[in-house]
Amino acid sequence: MTEPRRRSTGTFEVERTTGSHEVLDRLFVYGTLRLGQTARSLIANNIAHCVPASTHGAIYAFPMGYPGFCEVDGKGTVHGEVVWLTDLAATFGLLDAYEGSDFARVIKQVTLASGEEVWTWIYTLADPGAVKHGELIEHGDWVRYWTEHQ
Repeated sequence: MTEPRRRSTGTFEVERTTGSHEVLDRLFVYGTLRLGQTARSLIANNIAHCVPASTHGAIYAFPMGYPGFCEVDGKGTVHGEVVWLTDLAATFGLLDAYEGSDFARVIKQVTLASGEEVWTWIYTLADPGAVKHGELIEHGDWVRYWTEHQ
C-alpha cells in the first residue's frame, strides 16, 4: 500500500527543506503553465512576477500533450520560469486539482536567469516509472519541443 501524497503548503515543510521560515510563494513552471502555453490562464491572474529559470532534471513529453518532470542523475537541464504567486491557497488548490494524482508538488532549488538560486515549488511526476510512457525532451525546453512538433 502506498502512502498518500502530502500537499502541504505549510511552513514546516518549507523550513525542513530550505532551513527558512519564509513563505514560499514561488512556483517553477516548465510545461503547459509557461507563458504562451495552454494552461497559463489558470494562474495568469495570480502572478505577481515572472522570470526565466532552469533546474537540474529531465522532462518527458506524454502523448496527452503535456510534459512531466523528474529528478535524474547526471547533468540534465530543464528550462522554464519562476512565477511569484499572489494567492497561494487558491492557486495551489486549483493547481493541485489540475495536476491530479499523476503529479506531486515538492520543493526544489532552481537557478534564475540572473544566476541567483532560489527555492520554489515544482510539480514532479508522482511515479518516476511513468517516464517509460513518455519521450525524453533532451534539450529540456517544453516550449521549443511543442513548437517543433506542431
